[in-house]
Amino acid sequence: MRVAAVVIVVLVAAWGWTTCSRHRTEQRLATVASELAGRKVGVKCQGFWASMVDIGQRSGEVDFPPGRPPDHMFLVRGVCGRLKSFFDSRSHHDLDCLTSIDWDHWSFDDGFDAPCERNARGDAEAVNTLAHESMHLRGIQSESAAQCLAIQADAWTVARLGGTPDQGLAVARFVLALQPGVPPEYQFSSCPLPTTPSIPPS
Repeated sequence: MRVAAVVIVVLVAAWGWTTCSRHRTEQRLATVASELAGRKVGVKCQGFWASMVDIGQRSGEVDFPPGRPPDHMFLVRGVCGRLKSFFDSRSHHDLDCLTSIDWDHWSFDDGFDAPCERNARGDAEAVNTLAHESMHLRGIQSESAAQCLAIQADAWTVARLGGTPDQGLAVARFVLALQPGVPPEYQFSSCPLPTTPSIPPS
């Protein structure tokens, strides 16, 4: 009985710690998402048990209720974990190599799984997911329009989360270069990038 009681106490303590940690992460990300969306919005991070049974391919989502814009986004556990780590890190060296790439001559087929791109892709895609879902929270339902606006905001988002402006601009160029690999509904014909980190105007 004593062993069972200890196990229960440990499990409850671990659940409480992870729940509190997730709520803190949600609050921090909601602050950034609210700035991107231009109004107060919320972020819901997927819990551990929910992630164990989630077989979907999504990284985040926003449900549009009839007649009004949504008030919060959902992010899967892996994306929230990436963003929390990014927030907590003093440096983001995995992104540094992106600043030296000549994106005008970059090839999706050759560069997608190159060492630099492979190491940076997780953080870049997590940042873009936060920005993309924030554009939906502006009330933009089109995936392609939300994606273009998100890429235009990626540099600002990287800097807001603790990266450098140069890293942010490189991430935006990287995510833009990855567009040939995303589903057709996320693709667009043209998406000019800002020269300095900024949030696209509403």
